[in-house]
Amino acid sequence: MTAGLPLSYLFFTIFADLVMIETGLMGALVTSRYKWGFFSFGCAAMLFVFWVLIGPGRKSARALGDDVAKEYTKSCLILSFLWFLYPIAWGLADGGNVISPDSEMVFYGVLDVLAKPCFLAYHIWSLRNIDYERFQFQSGYFTTSSHDDGKFTRHVNEKYANGTNGVANGHANGHANGHANGHINAAPAVATA
Repeated sequence: MTAGLPLSYLFFTIFADLVMIETGLMGALVTSRYKWGFFSFGCAAMLFVFWVLIGPGRKSARALGDDVAKEYTKSCLILSFLWFLYPIAWGLADGGNVISPDSEMVFYGVLDVLAKPCFLAYHIWSLRNIDYERFQFQSGYFTTSSHDDGKFTRHVNEKYANGTNGVANGHANGHANGHANGHINAAPAVATA
């Protein structure tokens, strides 16, 4: 999200991450040599995640500015390194039974702490000097942007002023006139200024 990637990339990356985790789990639970097949699928999903982080993610971060790209690249490399250690842990523990279950728990435990709360804290801290508005986070029907061109505003005004979308006319008009006038009608003036 801090690279400004489109939602389609985010959803595909989250899906690949889930595939990576689930195939690792299934491979750990299978007692035959098929476990290495699950491991291979998990590694393929992990490579897709790395590709998104390092390829389109960095390109998108560069579009937000050099400072965003610099911090994103650092975070991307740290996260990729930490995630690369997971298949090594799996191969030593579940795949090859080279290390004991106690060592496996310590290995995964340390990785989980580093790759999740510690990494998240670092990543948020690294973005502390960047104006969050540059990431273009927005929510709801009553937001516009400078590239809106008024189309979004007209869509919202038409949708709610006429009482459509299954909402009673009284509520929709009151909502559109009371709430939206303060936000939507002022937005085109701000957008063109």
